[in-house]
Amino acid sequence: MMRVLSFGMLLLVASCSKPQTPEAYFGKSQQDSLLTDIITYLYVRPAGADWQSRFDPAFRKYYVSNLSKFTWKKLHRDPSGTYYFYLIRPARSSEGALRGVGGTFRLDGAGKIIRFREVFNTPVGSRTFLEQTGEQLFAHMIKHGNVEAYLLNDALLEWPNAWTYYDTIRYEWLVKPGI
Repeated sequence: MMRVLSFGMLLLVASCSKPQTPEAYFGKSQQDSLLTDIITYLYVRPAGADWQSRFDPAFRKYYVSNLSKFTWKKLHRDPSGTYYFYLIRPARSSEGALRGVGGTFRLDGAGKIIRFREVFNTPVGSRTFLEQTGEQLFAHMIKHGNVEAYLLNDALLEWPNAWTYYDTIRYEWLVKPGI
C-alpha cells in the first residue's frame, strides 16, 4: 500500500512539474500551426484584411510567412484546459524591434483557438530583458489570471494601463471610452 501511495505522489509531482514550453504539449507541426493561429490574433493585419476578415483562410499564408519573427517562450495548461502563453514578437515602435506578449486561450474539440485573450504586452526591449520580464509576468499571470499587481509599473507593462483595455470582440487593445 505504501508503494502505491508513494508512486501516486511521484506521478502527482511529475505532472505538476511539466515544463512550461510548447514542446511539452505539442509536436513541432502542431506548435507551428497553433502559433500561426495566435499570430492571426495579435500581429499586423495583411493588406485588405480588417479585424473580422483577418481570420479568413485567404490570409493564412501571410501569417505563416511571418512565423519566424515570433519566439514562443512559455506555455502552460491549467487543469481547466486554459492555456497560458508568452511569446516574443516584432514591435511596431521606433523605440525597439521586439516586445513580449502574454495571454490565454482554450482549444475546441477540433483544436481551434477559442476564448483568446491578450493579458499583457511588455514595453519594447532587448531579448534578454523580454525573457527576464516574461518569466516574472508569466508566473504571475498563471498564479493570478492577470497582471494587475504590475499595472503601475510601466517598466514591465506597456498594456494594460490606465487608459487601455483588451477588447475580446475585436481582439485588440483599445483606448477606454471617454479618455
